[in-house]
Amino acid sequence: MSNRGLYGTAAGAAVVAAIVFSQSPLGAQVFSTGVNDTAAAVEGAAWADNVTITMNPADNTFRFESDGIPSHGFAEKYLIPTNPAAQPFADKPANFFKVVDSSEYFAETPVDTTITTQPVLAEAPTETSLGRIGVALSGAQIFNDYENMERSVVAKDDQVIHDHVAFLDECNGHTLVDGTSYHYHGIPVCIAEAAAQPGAHSAMIGVLEDGFPVYANQDVGGVIVTNGDLDECSGHFGPTPEFAEGIYHYHLTADEAPYMIDCYHGEVEENFGGGAPGQGPDLAAVAEELGVSEDDLMRALGTTMPPDFAAAAQALGLSEEALRAAMPGPGR
Repeated sequence: MSNRGLYGTAAGAAVVAAIVFSQSPLGAQVFSTGVNDTAAAVEGAAWADNVTITMNPADNTFRFESDGIPSHGFAEKYLIPTNPAAQPFADKPANFFKVVDSSEYFAETPVDTTITTQPVLAEAPTETSLGRIGVALSGAQIFNDYENMERSVVAKDDQVIHDHVAFLDECNGHTLVDGTSYHYHGIPVCIAEAAAQPGAHSAMIGVLEDGFPVYANQDVGGVIVTNGDLDECSGHFGPTPEFAEGIYHYHLTADEAPYMIDCYHGEVEENFGGGAPGQGPDLAAVAEELGVSEDDLMRALGTTMPPDFAAAAQALGLSEEALRAAMPGPGR
């Protein structure tokens, strides 16, 4: 695949006087009592050429398929940590990383997920986990903020650059350390800038796995959204270009963490450690790498999130470092 340059970083946007909707805490907001129906917005979205959207009206879902390579291109080179478990990375010297040419290193990662077009607000939020939590117009994946299962290392705040080569590119994205699963840890400016209209609410840039739409950080009238304007899941109710009557939706932000979506406010199937429903880590492969049975691995990890790695490693007769290194995650 030929390398294509990224769009420039987002220019500072002026705050435009406009109608501003009250950003009261989530519990105080009034939501539409009607059924949320995103089918028309999903079908009409500007999905990239590498994305196939199949609408399934019979069960109110859509199927998203892509090759996982972002349509906007990527940087020519990236920093890849030589020890993904040695986080954070921002304080590491240049020789801790290897420099890779993305045109040779990046690999297609087929993404295939089915998402509801009638999302339902849940009574209580569900934490997003590592791995895919949503899909973007570019064909790439949306991840949450974190580089580790303990949720202590925020990828965007752990940015590092050596000799003009970066860990995260100008679109706030990168791959896992094996060159697969390109994903975003912040506003994907390469999508957001291309669709932005001055003085207007951001256009939809993707959909989370719970079915609710995702936007960059411009609200009604182009007013910049910060974390203080949003609920604990980085969302709120209001009108958007695709939903004039209003819908609960998520905003990615740029002021401070969380930059991404750290919990689902919609109903979503829970799963162990992999973000998207049904897309958890391949524990069979992890068990094989560690030389243990899959059943023993699952029992050791338990059901709490994040797992107690020290206790799990002891139960398996392994070092904690070996167990952490074998487990998949955005930093790997």
